Amino acid sequence: MGPFGASRTPRGAVGEGKTESGIPPPQIFLSPPRETQFDYLTAGRWGAMRHTVPAHGDEENQMGQPVTTVRRMRLGMELRRMRENARVSQNAAATAIDGSDTKISRVEAGRTSLTRLELDALLDLYGITDREFRTGLLELNHTARQRGWWQQRRDVMAPKLQELIELESTASRIFEYEAIVIPGLFQTREYAHAVISGFPTPPDLSLEEAVRIRLDRQSLLREPDAPRFVCVLDEAVLHRRIGNPVVMSGQLRNLIEMGRLPRVSIRVMPYSSGAHAGTDGSFRLFGYSSPVDMDIVFLEQKQSRIFLEDEADLTPYRVAAEQLCERALSPEDSARLITALAAEFDESNEFDESRQE
Repeated sequence: MGPFGASRTPRGAVGEGKTESGIPPPQIFLSPPRETQFDYLTAGRWGAMRHTVPAHGDEENQMGQPVTTVRRMRLGMELRRMRENARVSQNAAATAIDGSDTKISRVEAGRTSLTRLELDALLDLYGITDREFRTGLLELNHTARQRGWWQQRRDVMAPKLQELIELESTASRIFEYEAIVIPGLFQTREYAHAVISGFPTPPDLSLEEAVRIRLDRQSLLREPDAPRFVCVLDEAVLHRRIGNPVVMSGQLRNLIEMGRLPRVSIRVMPYSSGAHAGTDGSFRLFGYSSPVDMDIVFLEQKQSRIFLEDEADLTPYRVAAEQLCERALSPEDSARLITALAAEFDESNEFDESRQE
């Protein structure tokens, strides 16, 4: 039983909780059977930390800013859990790898990596003998040192964006509630251009490059091992005019197409729902599986980002996600509403054109 209450199967496995249409039902995605409610509420049980933008780190991008990768963070959390369970001090762990207490602290915080020999030494020290689990951790350590496509553009991409892309790219499941704009993973080129143009971009990043990066992120959803993605949109997002009516109509029709992807479920929270669990703002909830189960809440602000991993912080968001799915329209009813609103934007465009004649 994992962080969202779903049993563990490999990402993209055939037969993994789907409806006939291939859309993962939100109840399976978010909710365990009643008898396993304890497991659901105690996922992330390792006493993980709340992360904000770190003040320093061993690895930096070309902008001179520290980068903490999700895979290093996952590995570091598990290493800390194993060390504490084995009642090994940081000093003893440091001695085992001929390092320092500071290095162990940074490894466990996900700020620096280990060699294979160092990781093997720590696993021996912590008494980890399960071959499959050790192999999984060694593979996680190996992939944590690899560079994703987004890191090839790290000279112009802020750490916040790099970390968001890695969160998306390495997750096995994603829940997102959005109250303001269409999520970036669903945006059309024209809509993305209109959204991004309303915000200042880094001096080394052109508007067109920013749009291109956003569109490149979307390939994730079409991959064979795409994460299960449940998205709940406040109805206001669909009415808020970004760009002209043609842009909005195209965006809404694209949203319908994205909702037909086999591992994507898009649902609308209608105005008629009144107050609900998402009224205090947008959030993203990422889930990760083998070899280390882990959930992360990602909150984005203008000048910072916050990762929440502690159980006390995670539980309200898991509960909110479940309540939002319970209150939102079904994917089918949501698609009908989105189609109707797209038609309204078409009519608005025709009216605007007639006035100009």
